[in-house]
Amino acid sequence: MNKPCLLAYVSDLYFQSRIEAIAEAKKLDFYFATQGEPLSELVKNFSAFMLVVDLTELNPDWIFRHLSEVLHRDNTFPIVGFVSHVQEAVRERAEKYGCYRVYTKSELLKKLPDTIETVLRKMN
Repeated sequence: MNKPCLLAYVSDLYFQSRIEAIAEAKKLDFYFATQGEPLSELVKNFSAFMLVVDLTELNPDWIFRHLSEVLHRDNTFPIVGFVSHVQEAVRERAEKYGCYRVYTKSELLKKLPDTIETVLRKMN
């Protein structure tokens, strides 16, 4: 049986390493996407159960267009975004687009393990 796959659209190496450690501890497969790859295709190709998106460094219009494509594909697909503490407008916009959760950078690493567990329980 295949392990669930966590897809992360994160370029920051610190957050990549921390998310990787969380995924390994949860016995998940994981894949880090890079800017330029269409998110909707990656979600489809990797059969991911959840997507983590770094909203701090990306062009907001570009990322929200792709988030819209992913969410239109499957309204139940959870997307967890993270922002810096000063990006309240980006947080609000992500919530409007339907992100499952939007955390600050400081919240993400604390709350991601429980968020993963919640999403996996809902799948079973």
